[in-house]
Amino acid sequence: MNLTQEPEEHKGWGGLMEQGFSIIDLTFAAFVAGRHGEDRAVFLAAALVSRESRNGHICIDLKRFMGLAAGWLGWPGDEVAWARHLCDVGAAGGEGDATLLVLDERRRLYFRRLYCFQQEVSAYMAGESRLSGLTGDELIALREGLDRTFPSTLKGELDRQKLAAAVALTNRFCVISGGPGTGKTTTVYNILTLIVEQHRRYFRGSPTIALAAPTGKAAARLMESMTAASQRVAGDASVKKALPREAATIHRLLGTLGRGKRSLFGKAETLPFDVIIVDEASMVDLPLMGRLVRALSETTRLILMGDKNQLASVAAGSVMGDLCEGKRGDAVSPPCGEILKALMGVALPVDASLSPLADAVTTLTKSYRFGECPGIGEAAEAANRGDAAALRRVTAPGFSLAGLTDDEDPMAWLTARVRHHLKGYARLTDPSAMLAALDRFRILCAVRKGRFGAVRINQVVERTLGLSTGDIWYLGRPVMVTENDYTLGLFNGDTGITVLRGGEQMVAFPASEEEGEMRHIHCARLPKVETVFAMTIHKSQGSEFHHVALLLPDTDSPVLTRELVYTGITRAKEAVDLWSDPDILEKALHRRTQRASGLRERLWSRRLG
Repeated sequence: MNLTQEPEEHKGWGGLMEQGFSIIDLTFAAFVAGRHGEDRAVFLAAALVSRESRNGHICIDLKRFMGLAAGWLGWPGDEVAWARHLCDVGAAGGEGDATLLVLDERRRLYFRRLYCFQQEVSAYMAGESRLSGLTGDELIALREGLDRTFPSTLKGELDRQKLAAAVALTNRFCVISGGPGTGKTTTVYNILTLIVEQHRRYFRGSPTIALAAPTGKAAARLMESMTAASQRVAGDASVKKALPREAATIHRLLGTLGRGKRSLFGKAETLPFDVIIVDEASMVDLPLMGRLVRALSETTRLILMGDKNQLASVAAGSVMGDLCEGKRGDAVSPPCGEILKALMGVALPVDASLSPLADAVTTLTKSYRFGECPGIGEAAEAANRGDAAALRRVTAPGFSLAGLTDDEDPMAWLTARVRHHLKGYARLTDPSAMLAALDRFRILCAVRKGRFGAVRINQVVERTLGLSTGDIWYLGRPVMVTENDYTLGLFNGDTGITVLRGGEQMVAFPASEEEGEMRHIHCARLPKVETVFAMTIHKSQGSEFHHVALLLPDTDSPVLTRELVYTGITRAKEAVDLWSDPDILEKALHRRTQRASGLRERLWSRRLG
């Protein structure tokens, strides 16, 4: 059968459209199959790789899809035969073959592009130990710095912030994971001050440091947190002055020239920094992480920080989860154990069989944020465990759960909160005051469309506040940029307010410290934007709000996972009001994000191969 000419036949495209395949998936599959005699087994394999990559997976395990292969193809064999067939006809090959698809030794099928990124990331992150060769005098100086910067206040407890700093200061690469309020930014700020001291002592000058995050909003939050840490932490004024005063998106750091352009940096060119800090690393997809590690010089120190329990990236991969998942306890390699004992006076368990990555990963576990609103922390812990019963029992200040009885009206519940928290919003004219009001209260939705989706909830808020005029643009409309525009200097996640300026409707965005005031950009010049009285939980990553109203939909969906609920809860600093049907909440917390990948295995196996 000619797959490219009969898309609506039941055994052609029509039957597969019902399985969640898009036109893009099937067009790509027809192209690949057309190069190999319009082979139906090739067509299905290519369509699956395309569909699963859209859903965040790096690869497909052929065994998982044998039921579909048997039903749609009438395939008589098993996954071994399917894999052999793909190789025999030339549709798939190994690492060194010139094929669009790559088949690994475990019969996982990849786009070649994603496979190459996986190999680069795993080779960098789980390569041979990057432990710095320190002399005795250097160890003494470093220990003195650690003791001064992290004075011991924990009796009988391992100071995990100090441990993370010791690991970062003795490794070229490290990962610091921790939930909200565990002190990740303060720890990294202290690490940077010690790096500046080290660099000045041995190289007579300050190091070049870059702060980066996946989105513009996350980059702005990182800079705010670093500034707050600078004001909170005592230290040498000249050292503080050497720290960076702005943060950029990773795309901007890499020199990408607008959407769809290739990075300027290839293997022959590297980023001109001694230290690179990447915040919100859970949001970084595999291709972006691959481009970043490709752009590092051999001497650049890379520090990733984030929360391994948050949602994975929207695009393919779950790099942060893969990086942290294999870490068990605090065991490290014997050489790392010796250095850490010299620096901290603490003997960590050692294991010579561990992957080198074990020396680089530290998890912060003690939260300092929710002292006066412990309900947020309790709810986050319950969600992270997948314990719906425990979540329903949380009664501590800072968390409330509604939707447990049939007589509650979700829209009445929501509009009451909008009227309370955004009272007077429609009368505001200062964009800074409007943005501040929205930072104090934000509605987070699990989905974009539907009764409880962000699109409809934004319309509900507009009507509630009397802002609905029938026009898409109105004064006071808050918008979030959803794609990077390097010409305008706007990036995914940047948020602004629609105002009247010089008789024209414009959007006011927060300006940098140097610019000193709001930036105003005409509505017609903006890249894609969305109204954000309400936003999806995915879009909220990298943001924090004082009070959050969290809405789960009234029907189950594969996107509802414990990571989604946990991420929504942890966007709040003071209070979370969660609305959910009990059955929907139960299903969401029992469902974990599972992304097919060969990265975790390569990162944590002792031998790469």
